[in-house]
Amino acid sequence: MSGLGRDLLDQLTQPGSRLPEIEDWLLNAVWTVDRFNECGSSPSRYLKSGEKLVNEREALLSSAADSIFDELIANPANPMSISSFFSEHPDGGVVIFDGCSLREMPRLRSLAETSRRPVVSVCCARSAIPSSTEHFIGDRLGFKLPAAGPSRLVQRHEFQEQGISYHYFQTPNEVQTISRESSAIMLWSRFPDLRFMDSSARNADMFDGIWDGFDLVWRNTVQAIPPERTILITSDHGYVFLGAGLSDQSLEGFDRPLKGKRYRKFSDDEALPENNPHIWVDRTRRLGAIKGRCHNRPQAPSASQSLYRHGGISLMEVLTPWLVLAPMEE
Repeated sequence: MSGLGRDLLDQLTQPGSRLPEIEDWLLNAVWTVDRFNECGSSPSRYLKSGEKLVNEREALLSSAADSIFDELIANPANPMSISSFFSEHPDGGVVIFDGCSLREMPRLRSLAETSRRPVVSVCCARSAIPSSTEHFIGDRLGFKLPAAGPSRLVQRHEFQEQGISYHYFQTPNEVQTISRESSAIMLWSRFPDLRFMDSSARNADMFDGIWDGFDLVWRNTVQAIPPERTILITSDHGYVFLGAGLSDQSLEGFDRPLKGKRYRKFSDDEALPENNPHIWVDRTRRLGAIKGRCHNRPQAPSASQSLYRHGGISLMEVLTPWLVLAPMEE
């Protein structure tokens, strides 16, 4: 799956969109049950070996076909949004796992099978740009909401007016009662994103805890939705794992205007960065974000030293899970 063969070279250099082939590769060659089994069913080994493949491919794209970043930044022709899912399934349920990535797709599919919920469709959705929770709520949720944290959505009148019952889960072990009378249900879990702030987020072993933690979180969220509902499982953004050898060294130094962050909002009295191919700048919103897998050297609180990071523009931050499950089988 790695290496620059003729097929890959043709794919990178041919005219037209490259993103569909990349999405297919990520879903069907990299982040799969088969590859997880090949790694001895070790989540941390699966994480590191998969990230090596993605890092190699993204480095090739950066040097041979950097227009891939333009594709990630561009608004999709047919954007997937929570509101569009509810338009199709007015009595459906949505579960947003904050920070869940394509890596966890095999785990989600396994849990769906255990729950006797057939998988209807599997594909990639998109985060907002930059790939942060607040921007996802403002730009991708589909309800014309302002950028805000998910805990602040509990009292939004937009949900109440559309008959959507919204529940926010702060911790993995939190249990809430979901009424069968709700016409539509939306659950937002802070897992796994809250783990990225742990001191353990400095090595690959933390991914073992994320993998195992989904069992409890799934029971408290997905399994709490009435069994006759169609369910969408998705996330607001993914993340990059920036372990040793998994960062593009050629990007070092270009991120200095971001002060160690993967994205940054500039104050009105600051000069915006000059245009360059490595930093995306929205001059209207005064936002900047790194393009690629650079491991920034933070000038920020120690928590941001984490190797699990998001907010920038890369394949694993922007492309997110979109998994639709049928009602529970008898």
